[in-house]
Amino acid sequence: MQIAHLILAHKNPSQLERLIIALQHPSFFFYVHVDKKVSLQQFKYLSKYNNLFFIKKRTKIFWAGYGTIQATINGIKEILPYRYDYINVISAQDFPLKTADEIYKFFLVNNGKEFITCKSVEHEWKEAEVRIKKYHLINWRIPGKYQLEKLINKILPERKFPLNYIMVGRSNWFAVTYEAAKYIIDFLDQHPEIVRFFKFSWGADELIFSVILYNSNFKDKIEDNFIYVDWSEKKAHPKILRTEDYNALVNSDKLFARKFDADADAVILEMLENFLKKR
Repeated sequence: MQIAHLILAHKNPSQLERLIIALQHPSFFFYVHVDKKVSLQQFKYLSKYNNLFFIKKRTKIFWAGYGTIQATINGIKEILPYRYDYINVISAQDFPLKTADEIYKFFLVNNGKEFITCKSVEHEWKEAEVRIKKYHLINWRIPGKYQLEKLINKILPERKFPLNYIMVGRSNWFAVTYEAAKYIIDFLDQHPEIVRFFKFSWGADELIFSVILYNSNFKDKIEDNFIYVDWSEKKAHPKILRTEDYNALVNSDKLFARKFDADADAVILEMLENFLKKR
């Protein structure tokens, strides 16, 4: 079994390198998409790792916009021809809570499952309803867009999804089989109306991939994703994990955790590195 880790990065190349080192395994390969808004040059030194490749077709990423989706699509498209068993989409601000060998064995034991969070927007994640029922101009860089957005939503009726699908989601980080990844790309190529719909949604990266797989023949193979995230601060962004979170992290059954920032707390990364060395 071979696994491609698709990593979305935009800063701290040294922190990304620590993630790469922690995940080194003969069956792991790394594909890094660097936000087009930042210089690729600062990341180029990571080419010294012969299992690391940079996504060629880069895109600009803005928070809650379609750019995260496009970066993921671009990455998957470049990875698919190599037919890896799994594509694991993570952020450069993630870090493993299990050793690379343990992660590899997890995929081996659970081969065929799709790890993507699919909480019901209607019942479990109701705060996301506004993302899809109202028009959002998050992807447009035009003056007065928020006033225009309010006017559009006042005049136009509630948005309806183009297909009779159940709306689900919650996280834009996932790991799927080659077959599921190919299905996602083929589906989007065949349904441009879905792309148009999500381009007018806020935070659509937490919805689009889940919606596609949940409403397909892959539904019965779906499991929750395996990433530890702390939303206790009740903000739009998850909590930055620090040394105070160490015990919760090492006692978690998740494979990865996010969100880390070496500029805010580098010690927690050192603690996790030492923890992994002792496992």
